[in-house]
Amino acid sequence: MANGGRILKSALTLGTGILVSKILGAIYRIPLTNVLGGYGIGLYQTVFPVYAVLLDFAGAGVPSALSKIISSKKEGGGVTSYEYLLSSVKLLSLVGIVFSVLLGVLSRVIASLQGNSSIYLSYILLSPSVFLVALISCYRGYFQGLSDMKPTAISQIIEQSVKLFVGLTLATVFLPDVEKSVAGAVSAITVSEVVALVFLLIYSRKKRKEFSPLVFHVGFFYRSGEIIKNTVPITITGIAIPLSKFIDSFIIVNVLSSYTDNATALYGLFSGVGTTVVNLPVSVCYAVAIATIPAVASARYGAERIKARNKAFLYTLLISAAGFSACFFGSSLIVKILFPRLSVTESATASMILKYSSFGVIFLSVLQTENAILFARGETYRPILGIGIGIILKTALSFVLLFDADLNIYGAVIAESACYFSASLINLIGVFKRRNESKIYSVRKLTA
Repeated sequence: MANGGRILKSALTLGTGILVSKILGAIYRIPLTNVLGGYGIGLYQTVFPVYAVLLDFAGAGVPSALSKIISSKKEGGGVTSYEYLLSSVKLLSLVGIVFSVLLGVLSRVIASLQGNSSIYLSYILLSPSVFLVALISCYRGYFQGLSDMKPTAISQIIEQSVKLFVGLTLATVFLPDVEKSVAGAVSAITVSEVVALVFLLIYSRKKRKEFSPLVFHVGFFYRSGEIIKNTVPITITGIAIPLSKFIDSFIIVNVLSSYTDNATALYGLFSGVGTTVVNLPVSVCYAVAIATIPAVASARYGAERIKARNKAFLYTLLISAAGFSACFFGSSLIVKILFPRLSVTESATASMILKYSSFGVIFLSVLQTENAILFARGETYRPILGIGIGIILKTALSFVLLFDADLNIYGAVIAESACYFSASLINLIGVFKRRNESKIYSVRKLTA
């Protein structure tokens, strides 16, 4: 199948899974927001920036790294792709355990620094999932490298389904104690990761027979070294946005608290409503980015890479443009439908946050695809420049704009959009720079 067609087929499979999981996530977030209220959802959202940063350190870049390694070398001889999976599992098990323990031990310190000491229990209950997600990322990267997006798609749906039922049940059981209710909802994440990992283990055991080992075998340390070499730049790039969210969790509440009493609620609307809705179309575009990596990495000719690149941008722009239009023009209707129990003031604020955040749908979606293309081409460190400048700009703007009482929380929205725009613009130059596109890109064999 041509690379352009492969991208479309893989993106449709993974995109469907992401869309369904996001719909389930939205279905979950609506009653959860109604159950917890503005303050409770603010506490709930405060946990995730720290969690996301730890996930990135614990191996969020592994799926893309494994996908690139397996797709670019599976036809050229060397070790079996299953050997790469086993090596990554051993490596990420150790890393995941370390970060899970750190999150549990430092839970009180982190919660106190964020200005909400009561959420320490949520961090403790969430800590095992860092280890679980590290292992899940190995299996997803393995199948993505083989252009099999079904396990990733199905496991994401499983995660959201379990989180929905367990989370709402526990959140309701512990009311009216909001702090315990939030902790119950957070604990559902760990349960959902356990179930998703079990599914991937079963699926990989059934599918293993279809992938026959190749003749050469490379040691664990060699394979781990190659995984780390590809993972590090992807992790650095991937951690930038969660790190900026992590910084937001400290800056926004503390700065807004200097002139308003509802800082936590405003942060909850910004991250729990605006970001949640915007991430739906962005996540669908993420499927295009993931499908682009094996398509570009396995291309042997420059013309094939150009075609795959152009197809990826076309699909990204079409999906993100539709998402932008829906969020910008339908912000009020979306908030009223999805979050009916917000107060009139909260609903109006959330609608404006969503309208201003809608520009980020296009900028962030394009940025994802650009990063995937650069990673697949072997230019793994180039995306760091773009996102690095974007984060610096965002942090500077946040400090300036958030202190303006008239802008209030909208200062954070403006800063975030500026971040994604500047990063995508810088990356665009690298993606479309002049190259010797007639060159044949050979697939190198692995050597022991």
